[in-house]
Amino acid sequence: MSHQNTHGAIIEPLSNGSFSMLFDRDCAFFDGHFPSHPVVPGVLLLDTIYDNVVKLGTSVITRIDNARFYKTVLPNETVIVNIRELTDKVVCTVNSEAGKVLKVTYRKAQ
Repeated sequence: MSHQNTHGAIIEPLSNGSFSMLFDRDCAFFDGHFPSHPVVPGVLLLDTIYDNVVKLGTSVITRIDNARFYKTVLPNETVIVNIRELTDKVVCTVNSEAGKVLKVTYRKAQ
């Protein structure tokens, strides 16, 4: 069952703890980021992923260990977040139809 988060992302749970995200073009932040070429701000991608990882019941996350951006995410573009939970970290890879978008590693509390 899909829901909309506080940033305006439409979240759709998928199998194996994965989920899709879509930021509708009507989200207010697109007006300032960037008006002539709107993109989803990286911090909103990271925060939305974090919120959903926590909702899925992952242990307490203490920080971002590493984040690498490969492509921008555009308005109305669906991306898929795949989650791999390890003993001390959670690794999330984000892909769109255009390819790899982002890989982020969140550290768990020890």
